[in-house]
Amino acid sequence: MTDSALHCLRRDARRFAEHYQAQNTGAYVRAHCAPEAADLLKQADALVQNTFTYTDRWDMEPCSTPYTLPAGTWTESPNGDPEWVYMLNRHDYLPKLWQAWVLTGKVQYRDKLTGDLLNWIASNPITLEGNIATRTIDTGIRCLNWCRLLPFLLAEDALTDAQANTVLASLAEQFANLKARYITRYTLSNWGVLQTTAICAAAAWFGADCVPAELESWSWDHLFTQLQLQVLEDGTHWEQSPMYHVEVLNACVKMLVLIRAAQQAGRPLSDLARRAVEAPAGSTLPETQAGPGQGLDLEAPGWLLSVIRVMSRQVLYTADPALYQMPQCDSDVTDVRDVLARAAALFADGGIYRWAAGDTLDMESAWLLGMSGIRAFEQCSPEEPRRRSWPCPRSGNLAFRSDWTDKANFTALKNSPLGSSHGHADQTHLTVYCGGKPFLVDTGRYTYREDDPLRCQLKAPAAHNLCVIDGQSGGDPDASWSYADYAETGANYYAEKEGVHYAELPFWGTLRDGTPYHVVRRVFALDCGVWLSVQDITCRGSHQVQEFFHLHPEVQVTGQDTRFTLENGGVVLELCSDIPLSCGTGVYSPKYNELCQAPLLTRTLDMQDRWVGETVLAARGLTVTRARVLRAGSEETILPEFITAWDVHTADGACWTLVLRNRENYRGAKVFTCHDEPFYGRAVALYRSGDQCRRIRLR
Repeated sequence: MTDSALHCLRRDARRFAEHYQAQNTGAYVRAHCAPEAADLLKQADALVQNTFTYTDRWDMEPCSTPYTLPAGTWTESPNGDPEWVYMLNRHDYLPKLWQAWVLTGKVQYRDKLTGDLLNWIASNPITLEGNIATRTIDTGIRCLNWCRLLPFLLAEDALTDAQANTVLASLAEQFANLKARYITRYTLSNWGVLQTTAICAAAAWFGADCVPAELESWSWDHLFTQLQLQVLEDGTHWEQSPMYHVEVLNACVKMLVLIRAAQQAGRPLSDLARRAVEAPAGSTLPETQAGPGQGLDLEAPGWLLSVIRVMSRQVLYTADPALYQMPQCDSDVTDVRDVLARAAALFADGGIYRWAAGDTLDMESAWLLGMSGIRAFEQCSPEEPRRRSWPCPRSGNLAFRSDWTDKANFTALKNSPLGSSHGHADQTHLTVYCGGKPFLVDTGRYTYREDDPLRCQLKAPAAHNLCVIDGQSGGDPDASWSYADYAETGANYYAEKEGVHYAELPFWGTLRDGTPYHVVRRVFALDCGVWLSVQDITCRGSHQVQEFFHLHPEVQVTGQDTRFTLENGGVVLELCSDIPLSCGTGVYSPKYNELCQAPLLTRTLDMQDRWVGETVLAARGLTVTRARVLRAGSEETILPEFITAWDVHTADGACWTLVLRNRENYRGAKVFTCHDEPFYGRAVALYRSGDQCRRIRLR
C-alpha cells in the first residue's frame, strides 16, 4: 500500500476508533461482564506465556486443558488431535490480547498480539498445497480476526508503516490463495462462507490494494450462492448441525459489523457491498409475527440482513428452555444468548431477541459491536415471543414448548436428510424436557478423531432416541466423515391445536441382505407434560428391534420392567412401556473433548414382518392408563397395533384421551368409539371434563 493510501487508512481507522469508543466499551465490560472480564485477563496472562486453552463459547473444537508451546510453534499438536492445531491457527485468541490491552493499558498484551501476528506471517509461507497451519477454513477465520484487529492497531499506531504493509500484503496473499484453492464443494459448506466473508470484509476496509476488484466481485458472487444454497427455506442451515448453523451466522454478522464500521469511517464501499448491507426498502414482517424462513430474500437489497434475520430466528425458536443449543449432530450444548443479543442490536424490531438475551450484552458481543451497538441493544425494547412452536418439516426439524419460561415443557424432533458430514444417523430422534429439565437427550459428538471409536459410535443410530432393526437400520458411519449406508427420510407432518401437538416422521432403507424396511414414528405431546411415542416398523421376516432412550446424566432412574420413574432436579417423569426395558449406562458428550456416563433405557424385542410399539412419558401429578377403543356399533376391542389409545387423568378430574390409528381401516365401520364418544381420524385427542367432551383432530 502506498504511503498516501496507508495514511488515509490510518485516518479512517482513527475515525472508526472514535466512533467505537474502546475505553467506554471496556468500561461497559467491566461493569456488566465482570466474571467474563476476569476470565479474559487470566487467559491473556496465560497467552503471554504461550499457554493456550480453547474455551470460547463458539470454539468449534474446544479444549479446556492448557498446553504451553515454545513461541512461534504453529504446526505441532500437544495432544495428538490435529483439530488443536487448526484452532491455534485461526487466531481467535488474538482479539483477547487487544481486549486485555484496552482493559489494563498493559503493553505486554499489545506486544504479544503484534509479535504473534508478525511471527505467524514470517513462519508460514502461503502455498497452493497448504499445510496444517494454512487450511482454507482456518485461513478465512484467521483473516477475519486480523480484519477486526487491524483498524484498532492502525488507529493506535501499534504497527509501523512497514509492519502494517507486511500484514496487508499477507492478507492479500492469503485471499488470492483462497481463490486459487477454492473447490466446488465449498459452495455447500460452512468452509466456503468462512472464507468469502473474510474477503468481503477486507475489501470494505482495505480496498483494492488488499482485495482487487475482480477478487471482491468473485467473493460476493460466491457468498451469495453459498447462502442461497445453504440456508433452507425455513431458515435452517442445510448441514443439520446447530453449531455450524451458528458458525455461518456469526461469520455473516461479523462481516456485516465490519462493513458498516468501514462505511461509517468513510471507506468507499463497492456496489456489491452496499446492496448486501443496505436496509431493505419498505416494511418487513415484524419479528414477533414472522415464521420459519419468512422474509428470506436474496434477490432484494439488504439480502445479507434477511439471511441474518431468518438464521437468528431459527436459533431462538429451537433453543431449549434455558436458551441453550442442543447437541444435535456435530454440536455442543451452548448458550445462544450472545447470538440473540447481536440480533437485538442489529434489528430495531428485534424485541424477541432482546427479551431472550437479557438486560445486558455479553462480553464478546460488546467488544464486537462497540458503544453504538451497545446503545442499539439497550434501545431495543424486549418482547416475549408469541410463537411457541417452530415446525420446519421441510428441513426435518420440529420444536415446540409449553411456554417461554425456563421451566417449560419442551420437545424437539429431527427427521432429516444427512446434510453434511457433520450429520448423524438420527432419523426420528426425540428430545424431551419437562419442567425445564432435560430428560431424553442427544448424546453429542465428543471428537472428530479417526482413531477414536467413539466418533462413529456417537454418529450411529444407537446413540439417539430411536429404533434400530438388527443393528443396521438408519445409517452406518464407517469413518469420521463418511457413511457406508444412510436411510432415506420421507415427508414429515406436524399439526397443533389447543395445547396438543402431533408429529409423524417416516424413513426407510434396506438391510445389508437387501430386505427393505420402513419406520414411522408418531408422537403426541400435551403442553401439560405428556408424550406418547408410537414406533411402527415394517420389515419382512424375523428381526430384532432395539429402541434407545438416552437420558441426561442428571436423571435418576428407578423402577423395573415396563414402568420407570425419572427424576431430574426435583422434576419427575413417569415412563410407561408396552414391553419391558433394561436399564444400563451410556455416554453423553455435552462439549467436544468432554465425556461422561449417563443412564440408558433400552427396549429389545423380536418382530415378525411388522411391529407397533408404544411408550408414554407423563409429568408427576398425571395418571396414565391404556384406553379401550371399540368399533362403532359393536363390542369389538381394537388392538393397539391398529389403534393406540391412552388416557391421561389430570389432578382436577379432567381426562385427555390420545388416539392414534396406526393402520388403515379398510373393512367394517369407519367410526370408532372411546368412552362412548365417537371419533374419526388418524390422530385425535378427546378432552373430557364433567359432562363436556371436546374432540381435537390433528390428522
